Amino acid sequence: MAEEKTGVAKHSADYRARKKALAEKLGIEKVFFNMPAGIKSAMAAEIEQHGYDQVQELWQDLALSWIAQEPEERARRLERPDAPVFYISPKLARQFEAASMAELRREPGDEVVRPACCQQPTQEHG
Repeated sequence: MAEEKTGVAKHSADYRARKKALAEKLGIEKVFFNMPAGIKSAMAAEIEQHGYDQVQELWQDLALSWIAQEPEERARRLERPDAPVFYISPKLARQFEAASMAELRREPGDEVVRPACCQQPTQEHG
């Protein structure tokens, strides 16, 4: 048997339905994403410094400013000169290490001398 809603529950459900209908009419949707704490605190400082009341206002202004830029400017801003051109995964590093050790075994007399700070036990399969 379905429970009947109380007056307060009905009012809350009606309110949520009205808000949802208004958001759909205006084309508004919620967006959720993870953000590092440092960036979040920096954004909070910007909100305060520039007189925004809500973080949503700042994000909307940032998005509108971004969209208003020429495509070339957006592309330029997305370039990350400090980012590496390629990424060496741990798996690739292990494969390289194994191939290097195999090559060294084929050429007797070559030695591998690692700095003391970087010595790691290697697994050699005989």
